[in-house]
Amino acid sequence: MRKLTMGSLRLVGVFALLLLVLAGTLFNMTVLQGSKNADEASKVTARTMKVTSKRGQILDVNGTPLAYDRSSYDIQIYRDPTQIGEKWRALYTESIIKTVEIIERNGGEVIDPFVIKRDEHGRMYFDFGQVDNPDISQKTLESREKLWRQNLYFDADVGPRDAYNELRVRYMIPEEMGYEDAVKILGIWQEIQYNMYRSYASVTISEDVDMNTVSEIEASTDLLGVNAVESTVRVYPKNSTAAHIIGYMSKTYDEDRLQWMEENGYNSEDKIGVYGVEATMEEYLSANIGSRAGKRVVEVNSTSKVVRELEYEAPEPGYNVVLTIDYDLQVKLDEALEKTIQECYAAQQEEYSKNYSKYAALEAARGGTKTKFAKTGAAVVIDVRNGDILAMSSYPSFDLNLFTGGISEEDYAAINDEETTPMFNKAISSRAEPGSTFKMVTGYAALQEGVITPNTTISCEGEYRENVVRGKGPKCWTKNPSSHSNQTVVEGLKNSCNYFFYYVATRLGIDDLNKWADMFGLSSKTNVELTGEVTSHVANQKVLYDNTKDIDSGQLTYKAYLVKKQIIEQLKYYGVVRNETYTDEQLDRCASQIIALVGSGDELGDGIRVIMRKELGIPESISYARRWDSQISGYLYEITWNSIQTAITGIGQSVTAVTPIALARYIAAIANGGTVYDCTVIDKVVDQDGNVVMDQEPKVFGTITDVNNYMDYIVEGMREVFSLEDGGTGANSLRGFKYADDMAGKTGTAQVSTIGLEDTAWLVTFTPIENAEIAIVVYIPNGYQSGLAATCAKEVIQFYRDRQAGTDEPDITGPGGLVQ
Repeated sequence: MRKLTMGSLRLVGVFALLLLVLAGTLFNMTVLQGSKNADEASKVTARTMKVTSKRGQILDVNGTPLAYDRSSYDIQIYRDPTQIGEKWRALYTESIIKTVEIIERNGGEVIDPFVIKRDEHGRMYFDFGQVDNPDISQKTLESREKLWRQNLYFDADVGPRDAYNELRVRYMIPEEMGYEDAVKILGIWQEIQYNMYRSYASVTISEDVDMNTVSEIEASTDLLGVNAVESTVRVYPKNSTAAHIIGYMSKTYDEDRLQWMEENGYNSEDKIGVYGVEATMEEYLSANIGSRAGKRVVEVNSTSKVVRELEYEAPEPGYNVVLTIDYDLQVKLDEALEKTIQECYAAQQEEYSKNYSKYAALEAARGGTKTKFAKTGAAVVIDVRNGDILAMSSYPSFDLNLFTGGISEEDYAAINDEETTPMFNKAISSRAEPGSTFKMVTGYAALQEGVITPNTTISCEGEYRENVVRGKGPKCWTKNPSSHSNQTVVEGLKNSCNYFFYYVATRLGIDDLNKWADMFGLSSKTNVELTGEVTSHVANQKVLYDNTKDIDSGQLTYKAYLVKKQIIEQLKYYGVVRNETYTDEQLDRCASQIIALVGSGDELGDGIRVIMRKELGIPESISYARRWDSQISGYLYEITWNSIQTAITGIGQSVTAVTPIALARYIAAIANGGTVYDCTVIDKVVDQDGNVVMDQEPKVFGTITDVNNYMDYIVEGMREVFSLEDGGTGANSLRGFKYADDMAGKTGTAQVSTIGLEDTAWLVTFTPIENAEIAIVVYIPNGYQSGLAATCAKEVIQFYRDRQAGTDEPDITGPGGLVQ
């Protein structure tokens, strides 16, 4: 046996040592570290993420893009629902703070949804939407506050400052951090809490960030739950053009809307259409609806960073909505309306300056309220053959792109200007007395009901005295009544003779006048696919005052409310006379009961005396002897229907109030011979392959049977309105216009105050006269004179007719020019 040398022994020792080290390492890895490694491995978990494609485009009738999505990146945070407790809140807050710092350092902005605000004096208050929208209902505000308190775990009696301080403690906001920075962090936590019931939902911290932000976020290893994700940004390439039609998107906190979103597979923080077509066609446009959403199953590590993708199901994009709107015609209408309003304003300024002392005296007589000048307006172009809205303007407008990102205080103040209300769609949401544009209804109803024939003649007498017991009756506008002698209905329209239509309306009666106005659609919505349309109404007792509804909030006009205030002041005076003091509650109850006598059928004098005795202790004998009941009756006369009210309703005054779009539908029905269409701004809906998903067919609201061809006489009267040869009242406004001979229409100036400069200016027209194609309505509040509104109609008709004749070649994007 060979003996080992000293060198061999050393080598064996080295190998033995190495084996010992290796054994120790294996022991540590498999035994000592095994549990720890197993814990770490268990933190690599699968997560299912909702994936959405692009929202559908909104296009004009020729394929011009008006709204589309472009690709972008958002920064989102996902809170693992298993990571709860104080420790995890601190870690997530630290992560949010670091993320906000990265975003802002690279020029981005974080979301700002926190409901606790602070004014310039440091006072804190809750803002559940009332600041942006002062008209928001109390029910909606209460619903939003209830939802917020449920999600943030606050009782109803906790105020804004206490809630803010509690949230700072709860979410470990550093003491040295100021309010402005703290609310950014708390706003994100607020949104996390809103989404806690959905374990897979992420919350957006910042939208449309730059690539520097994306790179930093993705490279960071200590941002718990934070990721950069692919997203989209809504783009409105035409800025303010057709803004009131296209609309915009936003997040919502409305309880009913949130429930609808949940039922349809949305995340609660998803943006949805809240205005215009973006809102009404949400189900077609949306890529967030569950049936179109895809999914991505990924592995995420302990900080919720994606390790690898396990499964992917592609989403489907939303459908494209094609409007009836013609973009080039829309641009022309916008420009023409703005120009017309400026001309009205200039004419008013000139008149006001020339007769300053006159207008100053009128202003003083009404308490010093300054004269209002033309600053706003609306116009509608409708296809009379089917109810399609080809263009619709509300001036001033606003840039839709303001709603795709952060909005500056200056921009916000501009679009919420109380005087011009840019975001208010005046074409469908404004109501005003139509003035003489209503006379076609009165004349046509009288023909149909046999009150007059086409050959009946009526001579103007200036003041209309029929059924006037005391005081003055309503007058015709002319200072020379003999110029309105022996008028037929055609001549009555041509001359716009008020007396003619007072006379006719009185004999027709308010019920029949309302019946025919209803048939022309003037007391119903047009059902256009836009948010905010209000219902027009034609005057009658229920509109003037409805004794079945609350005086302060349930009436269609303010007449009853004003009368109530007058009666309360009179009742206070009776108390002074009798050395009695009545409470506000007594006076309110007494006045309300007195007003409710109107339309009840009870004798007013007896009823007034009884109510004053029961509520105020005034003996009936005293009320009768001092004629207090008669004085109160005089106030009630203002809200009691009578024949004079019927007469002035016949010329579009009294408490009749219509929207420009309702007036457009009515004029279209005259132009096409009696078919009243519902209005539409939707032509069709197509998928991304061009397949038609929904093709909008004309919807008929009603058809007016015209067996005697009475409509021809109305059209002839409207033709003569613009005829220089026949001396029509609107002829001078079209003097020299090349299409004047092929237009029929009516001007209308509705009185709104004692100052004529403040009158509402209307102009309605259609062209061609034979086989009419389009009707135009121009509406300018405080527009002074209706003839001034002709500029808008002329410029639009010239553009439309020239283009048809091939003398104008607009630059129109073809159907193949969609944004992909």
